[in-house]
Amino acid sequence: MRRAGVVSWLLLGIFLAASTILSIVATVSGIIVPLLVAVVIGIVFRPLVDILEQQHVNRNTGTVLTMLFILVGIVILLIILVRGFVYQGAEIVTQIQAGWTGLQAWLMQFEIDEGILESISVTVHTAIPALGQGIVGLLTNTFSGIVTFLIGAYFSIFILFFILRDGPEIDLWMSRQLNLKPETGAAIIADTSRSIRLYFRGTAITAAITAIVVAIPLIYLNVPLVSSILILYFFTSFIPYIGAFIGGAFAVIIAFGSGGPEAALIIAVAVTISNGALQNAINSWVLGATLKMHPLAVFLVTIAAGIVGGVLAMVLAVPLTAVVVQTVHRLKEEGVFVEPLNSTHGGNIE
Repeated sequence: MRRAGVVSWLLLGIFLAASTILSIVATVSGIIVPLLVAVVIGIVFRPLVDILEQQHVNRNTGTVLTMLFILVGIVILLIILVRGFVYQGAEIVTQIQAGWTGLQAWLMQFEIDEGILESISVTVHTAIPALGQGIVGLLTNTFSGIVTFLIGAYFSIFILFFILRDGPEIDLWMSRQLNLKPETGAAIIADTSRSIRLYFRGTAITAAITAIVVAIPLIYLNVPLVSSILILYFFTSFIPYIGAFIGGAFAVIIAFGSGGPEAALIIAVAVTISNGALQNAINSWVLGATLKMHPLAVFLVTIAAGIVGGVLAMVLAVPLTAVVVQTVHRLKEEGVFVEPLNSTHGGNIE
């Protein structure tokens, strides 16, 4: 009973602490989100500044050049997204509606209750206009959204500059705060940066290769909006497990509208293969053992992060969890969790 009581109080304390932390994070999310974005981008692109410094480029100049490179990449990305979705928005809606209509007609062959299909259809058709409701609220929130975005962008740029320029000094300072041996602290910080860079690089390579596998049947079957499908598929692939299937479902629905159930089935098989064995094989090849995590752990961490922190948390959940696992493993190797042999629980032994 005593043990159960202690465990119950500990669990209650953990839940209260977690609730408090989440409340604080939600309150200061305007600063936390830009900070996380800047830290991740800084870790990914800091090697470029280091390379420029090795080529005798002043670190301030190298930082500015790297930030310009990042800015150009963001602009190109926005142009691709605008051309892929905004310009083709009407056609995307038309193809999705055609796909849904074709799916309804196909399901009617299996004697499914029309009431069920009708209720689903009504829900879908009423959900889309609901997104456009509240014009007054939209107008009143637009300015606030723009201001929030600009403030967040300013914070991100400001933080990113110092992460890129003062990266070595920041690593040294953080390693000292761990209160460990200097080499152990430095190794943990290096593992953290390497894991995050490796994860995003590996995810990008995996998404590109699996997108090609999906693109081949799309092009062969003359499915429309191939570029929009691949853009969505690539970027949603950064959300482990769930993201690629979201993009895949988008591709299957459009294929159903243009080519019928046969085309949709072929695309569904391609999506399943690319997000199954092929993705695992590529991840094992690209990531190696550095971020080796059990698929169930990846799935649970992703779901929990999405519930707590949204899409950004889902993207960062796996690399951050891998960092924690690696840090604990390294601390065990260094003997941090081993109790000293001369320590006793009952006082000094004469």
